[in-house]
Amino acid sequence: MNKIKLSLAISITLITIIWFLTNTLLYIPFDSNLFTKSLDQYTGIIAFSAMTFSMLLATRPLWIEKHLGGLDKIYRLHKWLGILAFSFSILHWLVSKLPEWWLYLDRLIILDATSGATVSSAEPGAFEEFLESIESLGLQVGEYAFYLTVLFLIMALLKKIPYRFFAKTHIAMAVIYLALVFHAFALMYIDYWTEPIGITMAIMMLVGTVSSFIVLLGQVGKKQKSQGTIQSINTYPDMNMFELIVKSDTWKGHNEGQFAFLKFEKKEPYHPFTISSSWDSKTKNISFTIKALGRYTNNLSNKLKIGDLIVLEGAYGNFTFNDKKESQIWIAGGVGITPFLARMERLAKLDNKQKIDFFYSAMKLDANFKKKLEQVSAEANINLHVFETSKSALISGEHIRNSVLNWKSASVWFCGPSKMGKSIKKDFKQNDFNSKFHQELFEMR
Repeated sequence: MNKIKLSLAISITLITIIWFLTNTLLYIPFDSNLFTKSLDQYTGIIAFSAMTFSMLLATRPLWIEKHLGGLDKIYRLHKWLGILAFSFSILHWLVSKLPEWWLYLDRLIILDATSGATVSSAEPGAFEEFLESIESLGLQVGEYAFYLTVLFLIMALLKKIPYRFFAKTHIAMAVIYLALVFHAFALMYIDYWTEPIGITMAIMMLVGTVSSFIVLLGQVGKKQKSQGTIQSINTYPDMNMFELIVKSDTWKGHNEGQFAFLKFEKKEPYHPFTISSSWDSKTKNISFTIKALGRYTNNLSNKLKIGDLIVLEGAYGNFTFNDKKESQIWIAGGVGITPFLARMERLAKLDNKQKIDFFYSAMKLDANFKKKLEQVSAEANINLHVFETSKSALISGEHIRNSVLNWKSASVWFCGPSKMGKSIKKDFKQNDFNSKFHQELFEMR
C-alpha cells in the first residue's frame, strides 16, 4: 500500500514542481484575473496528468506491475488516479466557471505582482494563430468531455453497476481522453510549449494517446493472451463454488498466487480469476476455483461445458509466497482460498519443510471441498485450521496469536474480505507484530 501512496504522491508532486518552474499562483499585488488563469491551468494540468497515468495503467504494463508489486496494486493506483482526476476536474471546471469569486478576494488580499505567465505583445506566429483558431472548439470539447468524465467516473466507482457496463465505461473513457488531449492542446498557454511543463505535457499527450488506442483497438494484454479448452468442471454446491480446469498449449506458465483474465463469450469482457493450481508444463492444465458472487458468475457454471474454448490473459500478480521465513501464516476467507490451493499443490511436490499454519474461514463447507482441502494440506505438510462460520466464530487475530507460537516473526499472507484483513492486521500491530503482512488488494473498482 505504501508503494501506491508513494507513486501517487511522487507523480503529482513532480508535475507540480515542473509547473511551478514556469508559473506561479503568488501575484504581488494580487491580481484575481492572473490568479484565476494560473489556477485554471494548474488544475487542468493535474487532472490531465492523473488521467494520463490512469490511461497508461489501463494497458496493464508488466514493467509497472513488477515495480508496484502486482496488478492488484496497479488497479488500486488506477482507482485513486481516477478519483484524483475527478477531484481536479471539478476544481478546474469551478475555476473556469466562477471567476466572480475573485472579485470578492480582490477586496481582501493586497499583494505585489512578481511573476507568472506573461502575455506576449509580439505579433502572433503561425502556431499561435492556429491555437487561437481552435480555442473556441477546444473549450466546447473540453466542457462536454468534463460532463462525460464525471458521469463515467461515478459509474466506474459505483459497485452496484454490473461489471460488463463497468468495463464499457473504460472503453468510453479512452474516447473521452482523446477529446481532452485536444482540449489541453488547444487551451494550454502557448508560452508553455517551450518550457519544461509544455515538453512534459507533450510527452504525456503522446503516451496517453497511444494508450487510448491500445484500449480502443482491444490490444490490452495482447502478448499475454492464450487460448484454452475446458477439460472438466467440478461443482461445490454447498459453497456456491465450482472448479474449472482448462488446458492451454500456449500458456507461458504462472507462479502460485497469480491470476488471469478469462473471456468465455465474445460479447462479455474479460473477468479476473485467481489460479488455483500450480503450473505443470507436462499436463498444461490450469485450474480456477470460482464463486458465484454476481449476475455473471451465478449463471456461469450452467453455461459452460467441457470442450468450450476460452481466452486467457496473464499471468498477473505478485502474491506468490516468496520469502525465506522459517514459518508463514496463511489466512483466507471464502473464495480467497484460491492462491493457497495452488501453493499447497506446489509444496506437496517439493517436500515442504517450511512451517505453515493455514487459517481458512467459510460460511459453509462443502463435504467434497473440505475433503480435498484436508488432503492437499496434509500432502503439503501444512497445519490446517478450518472455521465454518455458520457454526463457529470468525477468524480473529487473537485466535491466530494463541494458535501459533512464533506468530510475531512469521510472514503473513492474507486473501479474503478486506474488512477481515484490516481487523487481523490491526490486532497484530497492536500486539507488536514485527514481520511482513502481505494482503491481496485486487479490486477492479
